[in-house]
Amino acid sequence: MSRRRFVFAATGEFRAVEALFDTGASKSLIRRDVARRVGRLLRSPTAWTFQLGDGKGRLTTNEMVGLFFQLKGVPIAHTFIVARHLSEEVIIGTDLIQFWKIRPDPVREDVAIDKRLIQLKLV
Repeated sequence: MSRRRFVFAATGEFRAVEALFDTGASKSLIRRDVARRVGRLLRSPTAWTFQLGDGKGRLTTNEMVGLFFQLKGVPIAHTFIVARHLSEEVIIGTDLIQFWKIRPDPVREDVAIDKRLIQLKLV
């Protein structure tokens, strides 16, 4: 796992937050207090329940937030699931890591992104 500090924006205001890249997390999450500072929360009429990595705990939420940030000069837009009680400000999961071809480097506590691999296509 790697940690990085990012500047997130959704409402025109940029705010610095700390993000943890977690290859064991299938979805990207943001703590609710942070989400309210950096974006506009969207609510679903129904809640989603996710099973946690320990196989026992559950996370139920009906909120998400779309955010913009840059990683190594690459502009990224992504929708994060909002969680009320999260130990980290932001957890970047494999949904974002795989889509944007990000390679976490836990030894150097850094991440790499190959700009040549990223091609946004409308099909």
